[in-house]
Amino acid sequence: MIVNSDCRHFRGEKPCVFRRLCDGCDEYDPMGVKILIIKLAAMGDVLRTTPILTALRARFEPCHITWVVRPESTGLLEGLPEIDRLLPLNMDTVIRLGVEEFDHAYCFDKEPAAIGLAARVRSPRKYGFLMDEKGSLVPADKNAEYAYQLGFDDDLKYFRNKKTYQQILFEMGGMEFRGEGYRFEIDGAAREWATSTYDTLGVSPGERLVGINVGSGDQFAYKGWRVDGFAELAGRIHGELGMRIVLLGGERERERVRAIIEQADCRGLIDPGATPSLHRFAALVSRCRLVVTGDTLAMHMALATGLPVVVIFGSTCAQEIEVYGRGRKIVPTVDCHPCYKKTCDLEKTCVDSISTETVFQGIKDLLEELD
Repeated sequence: MIVNSDCRHFRGEKPCVFRRLCDGCDEYDPMGVKILIIKLAAMGDVLRTTPILTALRARFEPCHITWVVRPESTGLLEGLPEIDRLLPLNMDTVIRLGVEEFDHAYCFDKEPAAIGLAARVRSPRKYGFLMDEKGSLVPADKNAEYAYQLGFDDDLKYFRNKKTYQQILFEMGGMEFRGEGYRFEIDGAAREWATSTYDTLGVSPGERLVGINVGSGDQFAYKGWRVDGFAELAGRIHGELGMRIVLLGGERERERVRAIIEQADCRGLIDPGATPSLHRFAALVSRCRLVVTGDTLAMHMALATGLPVVVIFGSTCAQEIEVYGRGRKIVPTVDCHPCYKKTCDLEKTCVDSISTETVFQGIKDLLEELD
């Protein structure tokens, strides 16, 4: 039973129930069902967890959703109408959530801070992952057992699993994934900045652009494709398809951008410079016809803005990525893929095995399908 402790008719064993009226009671909690989501990091994982919001709203409306996230990722969730309260992970949040009570608590993270917080939260229904008395990660219920096993069974994760992240996520929450999309709102100031930036670079409002995200993050070294591959690809996109290319990345990608510009036999390159914020990056991405990227935050940004993607995979699992029917997955041909290793001793790595021709053909096929 879900207790409405604020109801003036609260009494003993027969308290009011959220959204339902007890005998003689004409009040209910206006917040509806109280829901807590704990998903702290990484940024790409936070973004690809947002489809759960649509499903929760459909299932429990009226409801009040609180999401706890690491401070650096709050920008990904700010402005979403589905989230009633966005809390950064800090001591104030931990203390507050130790007192409040929720009807449903979902922890979709495996890191200690997340599962420890989830274990302490007061809620009769918990989903996902928790921390037990010994400090170990445990599934909250049987719905999370498959996701739990993926963390320990490499053969299951790398080869036997055919479910996408979203399918696994919804399964943990006791729901069925039905194609719910990412939720992300680009703020107006970022869109104005992107428009001004493109105007300055001589890009007309209706021009068809291909975005190439040159970064790969720093967690897995072999997520990123080769600089020479990007340079050759840019030349073919401009020369054979007649489209200009936007080189996307932040400050730490500047060296790769410069190297691509130097190596590319192409006048169709557009360099907007290091993108200073998540929303400005997303605004630049949203103007593209499609985006070529690795399995990175940029891929999730493109999917969140509804764009088609050509994803070049390195050491990570392609089958876990949901492209919503508007993408091409370019997968390495080496036998050891995927591996999730941070270093590689092979002379020819997984990303080295992917040819420019394969990526270019993926772009052509996708554009033909879209047109």
